[in-house]
Amino acid sequence: MQIHGIPVNLKLNSTVLMIASFIISVLAGLILNLAGAGRGMYVMLYSVGMAYLKLLFLLALPIVFLNLVSGVMQRLQLRSDGLSPARLWFFHSIAVVGAAVLGLAAGGIAGSAQIPAVFAGFSDFGLRWLRPVVPWALLLSVLTGAAAAKIGPEGEEARRLFRSLADVFAYAGTLLLRLLPLGLFFLLCPMIGIRGLAVLWPGVKLVLVTAFCCAAYGTVVYGYQLRHCGKDCPAHFLRNFKPVLLQAFTACSSGSGEGEALHSLQRMGIAGEAGRTAWRCGKLLGKTGTVLYLGIACMLAVRYVGMPVSALPGVGFFVWILLFSLAGMKHRGSGLYCVLFLLFMLGLPLRAAVPLLMFEWLLDGCRSALNSVAAGTGAYLADKLGWMK
Repeated sequence: MQIHGIPVNLKLNSTVLMIASFIISVLAGLILNLAGAGRGMYVMLYSVGMAYLKLLFLLALPIVFLNLVSGVMQRLQLRSDGLSPARLWFFHSIAVVGAAVLGLAAGGIAGSAQIPAVFAGFSDFGLRWLRPVVPWALLLSVLTGAAAAKIGPEGEEARRLFRSLADVFAYAGTLLLRLLPLGLFFLLCPMIGIRGLAVLWPGVKLVLVTAFCCAAYGTVVYGYQLRHCGKDCPAHFLRNFKPVLLQAFTACSSGSGEGEALHSLQRMGIAGEAGRTAWRCGKLLGKTGTVLYLGIACMLAVRYVGMPVSALPGVGFFVWILLFSLAGMKHRGSGLYCVLFLLFMLGLPLRAAVPLLMFEWLLDGCRSALNSVAAGTGAYLADKLGWMK
């Protein structure tokens, strides 16, 4: 493409498309509202959006199941091979538990203004018969992953099969997310046409709370831990690791910047196989961003549909979120698929997932950036404090 004779290469990435889709959806909804469009127009648009959302949900089932098997299998293999020292394992485990508590607390305190159902005919996932089986299937996935890791050399083919299937379905999930700008348009446009701009507030609140909690948790918790290596260590770490965080945020995947992360660790004096092993352990074990996002999104979705929350369901949320942290998910949209799975398990209506789709790229970026902070901090501490020896 040429502008005034100057060649210009325009590349539309997923972030630009999502922003454009959001703006177009809001403007189109306001125009339909002013034009007095009939309910039939809104129902037609919303039906297409719900079809896309159900596709996301149906794909979330195999993605979560297979990645849970793969994640448990990889964790046990790390322990059996002695590649993950106990101190590093303990550091990431405590950080993940703290992130789960903070996420549930922040989501519960922030709450969300309840938006009445726009279309009562689209109130459920439509698979009620499957819901009682899902928790047991998750526990079976954990058992399967543990068995595949412990069976020995004769189980190598099974381990390879589980890893391949998990990667295939995760890639299928990223392909489906390329259509998210269209799905967002068909969901958001009719909702704004009927309810106005008020439907945006739950999504805006979700982004604000998630971004604040991720920044605060990374600064307070990981910044405090880095000070064990020196007073100026947090600033030194941030200067060298900033490109990794930016890449994780823009790509919405903590696994996309492994090469840049290893270079950053080398600049900080962490080279060789020890740094590479500690970084990969951190990517698998340090799912603080994902856990924090799951807690906030789960609580805000519950408040969004007006469901009351007591102490017992809160404990259940905490247990399931920690279980989901065992999954070895590192692709784009991992947090969204996990939340869709949780919403189905909780029996929430399908419209509870709409605020998640409005700003999915921002939420996924915050989650991925904090996961990268966790992995990098663990690798830095493990080397400087001698955990890898």
